[in-house]
Amino acid sequence: IGFFIILSMNYYLILGIQTYLALIVTLLILVLIATLKPKADKQLYPWDRMIGLEHRHYTNYYKFVNMFTDVKHLRESAVRRSYLDFILPVPKGRKFNANQMYLYLFIRSFVRGRDAFSIILRLTLIAVILMVWLSNPVISILIGSLFMYITLLQMSQFYTQQAYGLWPQVWPVPDTIVIKGYEKFLYRLMIIIGLIFTITFSITNPTLFFFSIVFFLVGYLTIRSTIKKLKYQETLLRD
Repeated sequence: IGFFIILSMNYYLILGIQTYLALIVTLLILVLIATLKPKADKQLYPWDRMIGLEHRHYTNYYKFVNMFTDVKHLRESAVRRSYLDFILPVPKGRKFNANQMYLYLFIRSFVRGRDAFSIILRLTLIAVILMVWLSNPVISILIGSLFMYITLLQMSQFYTQQAYGLWPQVWPVPDTIVIKGYEKFLYRLMIIIGLIFTITFSITNPTLFFFSIVFFLVGYLTIRSTIKKLKYQETLLRD
């Protein structure tokens, strides 16, 4: 910008027939070039800093999108939530078998995981806020049913994290056991979310609390459709 201003002044002075001033400005430009050029040769453009800055911009964008959906560009990480340890008892005795293994793994991955847990928590909170804010019984039922469907559908990608991960190679089991464990996990998640929606709906519409059965009905149908598709996909893979 500085060079542009000086060159513009020089151009104006030459057109204005100010010869001496134009000569002085030209000499000043030459002095600046001779002074700054050695420093410019030693100081390279900070590509690493610019790349890091662009990476931070992309990361912030992905984190914002990850608040509402699963973003594969973000690395999955585990978080210790000690206040949820009571729902993660280590299987012992007869419960330590193939039939109970994947239910435990799905619950543990969900509770310890950062992305899936945060997404479901945000979606549930958004639904509760909308139901309380609008407080219309019909709209509240529609919102709760919609978010129940979205929440359970969002967990469909969660299946591949365990079914096609390391554990099937360490402890091989039939895919039917994996799907059964995933189905049990979805039903437990549906019950928890359904109870939250039911309590919220009952507080805002106490005389119509029995309509909250719609939340569980939508959840049941969503899980049934999801499991049916998974079984069909596994059948195609076997073929």
